[in-house]
Amino acid sequence: MKLSQNYRDIIANEIKFCRNKINEENDPRKKVYYYSALYGMTRRVFNLEFDPQLQFIDYILNSTYTVILSRISAFMAGDTTIPISNDFFIKLNNCLEKLEDRIKNNEDTYDVLEKIVNLTSTLDGNGYYLVQKGISVYTE
Repeated sequence: MKLSQNYRDIIANEIKFCRNKINEENDPRKKVYYYSALYGMTRRVFNLEFDPQLQFIDYILNSTYTVILSRISAFMAGDTTIPISNDFFIKLNNCLEKLEDRIKNNEDTYDVLEKIVNLTSTLDGNGYYLVQKGISVYTE
């Protein structure tokens, strides 16, 4: 990324704060609330210092937030067709820790973002179906 170290540190620190809050919370609605802060920060930063890779990061975080929130909302409304596993947020937190390090060290983030997308896909119909078939949709 062509972001200043200052902005990379701001984003990395936001990820760390959110990871800690996600880890502390038991309520999945609160977990996804903290997750939403990530794309909020990436958006603020790329509005100040635009970078195409940061915009891609923002897009992935925003899109996956929408999928996660949708599944949580459906689950809370009584749709238990696709459960949210206990370790979903643990795995998401692991991805976020890697993303934090990559951004801080100005390293490529693509493979981490791919993992976030693949993990999130386990909460939609097709991804969950693949998991049920024994296909490894997400690997650490």
